[in-house]
Amino acid sequence: MASALLSVTTLKAQFTTVDFEDLTLPAVDTFYNGADGAGQFTSNNIVFGNSFEDFGTYTVWSGFAYSNMTDNTTAGFGNQYSSFAGNGAENSENYAVYTPTDTLYLPGSSNFGNVSIVNTTYAGISMRDGDQFAKQFGSPNGADGQPDGTNGEDYFYVTVYGWDENDDLVDSTEIYLADYQSADANDHYILDQWTEFNLSPLDGSSYFTFRFTSSDVGQWGINTPLYFAMDNLEYQAADASLAENEINFSVYPNPASNKLTIDSEAGIIQLTDLNGKVILTKEHNTVSTIDVSTLPKGLYLIHLQNKNQITTKKIVVN
Repeated sequence: MASALLSVTTLKAQFTTVDFEDLTLPAVDTFYNGADGAGQFTSNNIVFGNSFEDFGTYTVWSGFAYSNMTDNTTAGFGNQYSSFAGNGAENSENYAVYTPTDTLYLPGSSNFGNVSIVNTTYAGISMRDGDQFAKQFGSPNGADGQPDGTNGEDYFYVTVYGWDENDDLVDSTEIYLADYQSADANDHYILDQWTEFNLSPLDGSSYFTFRFTSSDVGQWGINTPLYFAMDNLEYQAADASLAENEINFSVYPNPASNKLTIDSEAGIIQLTDLNGKVILTKEHNTVSTIDVSTLPKGLYLIHLQNKNQITTKKIVVN
């Protein structure tokens, strides 16, 4: 399991909200899917794993991406990074998109509030209208036009599994993305607006994994596009030994052009860019130096972790 440096609120009764607005994208209607091979990105210091492979004629992405795509009308695989709501939660710009498989890494044992979830446009339109691979939800027939045995009582949900630091299962919770099982058609829905779900059953987890379940299953597995969009994840470090004050540490010179010195208690140092890409992770003993001479000019973040305390400082490379 990857070791992650993660932000921790210094107020014991307050949740930290991961809203992805600390991440930057080059323009409106763009996304980051790990094409640089980083294998992860960090938002508010929570680590979101991903994988990207380029086979020349096509690419394969999985895990988490972050996006500000607004297209909630175009059907198909080519629009896999858009939320069905057309924006982030509470009309924000950025949000995350997930497709199997990868992991979300938390700050050790954590407690949780709510998370906002909605379908992606690709999955939502596929369920609403059907396509050449997947059925129209509520229909008794599959994509091939033949009865599929569901009687139209369709469903699509993701199970979130919480795991502790020993890789033991803490608990799981189900988040329904579509549900046509009720006898009352007024209760049928495909989630097209951001909706809050409570994650407190997973209190004590150190990382999450995800599994999809659908009523539309074919020879090769689930036919429904396996995606969801996520925003505003609330968490709180639950370790009782968590200090209420930040770690004191000095970073100099700042701005820096060659060497950067970190002077503080021992711990672990992580250097990231503003997109959350991890540039360096190293053990730290009182005084450490980092060579920044080869880095592009700009803003970066230095995270210092000491036991369960984490403090972040901005630095400028010039």
